[in-house]
Amino acid sequence: MDQLVLNEPTCGEALARLVGATYTPGYNATICRVKDGVLYGGALYCNRTTESVTAHIGAWEENWLTRDLLWMMFDFPFNQLGVKRIFGQVNETNTHALTFDRKLGFREVARIDGVYDHGAACIVLRMDREDCRFLNLKPRRYGRNVH
Repeated sequence: MDQLVLNEPTCGEALARLVGATYTPGYNATICRVKDGVLYGGALYCNRTTESVTAHIGAWEENWLTRDLLWMMFDFPFNQLGVKRIFGQVNETNTHALTFDRKLGFREVARIDGVYDHGAACIVLRMDREDCRFLNLKPRRYGRNVH
């Protein structure tokens, strides 16, 4: 069975380890895709303010991103949390993640040198609600397989 799982601690902890973040139940929020008991990928949200939230996106499996998960990853922060923008932080050496995030519509707003191993820079990315094209997606199974 393919399902989207919200705020499940085991998924949250695994996703946090994958993306190099910290997961605290009740403080962080997570959305993960689980298929036949296998974690495929998802998003971890942290550092929420009244205006913004930071998202960490990661995956274990290829073909992890479904239309429903893509919609949920943006509907949750913009419509459920009510933030106006999402930030991401990516190691400059992680070109795959930078390419992926840019394809989603994130844009680079800052570069902070010396944040990661061997002096690698942190690239700070941003997406504003009005720039998010995924909020118009029509989820196929939302409501039936979201827990």
